[in-house]
Amino acid sequence: MSFSRSLKQKAIKVWEDGYNHPFVQELGAGTLHKEKFKFYLLQDYLYLLEYAKVFAMAMTKADDEKMLSNLSSITKATLVDEMKVHHLYMKEFGISEEEVKSVKASLFNRTYTANMQAISLKGDLVETLVTVFPCAWTYCDYGKRLKEQYKDNLEDNFYKSWIETYSGSDFENSFEWFYDAIDELVENKSDKELQKIEDIFISSVEFEYMFWEMAYNKQMSYIKD
Repeated sequence: MSFSRSLKQKAIKVWEDGYNHPFVQELGAGTLHKEKFKFYLLQDYLYLLEYAKVFAMAMTKADDEKMLSNLSSITKATLVDEMKVHHLYMKEFGISEEEVKSVKASLFNRTYTANMQAISLKGDLVETLVTVFPCAWTYCDYGKRLKEQYKDNLEDNFYKSWIETYSGSDFENSFEWFYDAIDELVENKSDKELQKIEDIFISSVEFEYMFWEMAYNKQMSYIKD
């Protein structure tokens, strides 16, 4: 197994805890309280804006056409294609543009995005890629598994569009190039450097888990309402 593909196993406990989180499972079953999803939707909207900036930072570290093209494509997929799902649900919830502009990022959201941006500022290209990799990879994995697990009730599921988006080939294709790119970039890394890269990846998977937890509890800070 290549280095990039082995990363999931390094974080397997929190990866599976994320899939089994009540937010994810209730989303798959179609039983998730809509106010919890609305909270998630607005927080994820803010998250994706910051997430896209990490790819912009990555572009400044790239020195070949293929990498620049891939980074440009995934930035577009995030800001155009993925955002379509958010805007569709925002319309369903009757969320106004003023409400979107006035929403504040939660403590957990800010911590996650600040960590990604700090790494993209100080780290090299592979560290930058690895800090954002868990977001796309977990969503793709969870989307596929939810679609299979809850296939009998998918048509009546309010969250069908979310599941279809993240389980779809278009979304998977948008980041498929990460595997080979990461493997190529780590070829001459020392064991110490590889361990650092693994730790960055694991931390982002942990942040993904915390995002589900935050959304399920509609929690803006360490103080629960």
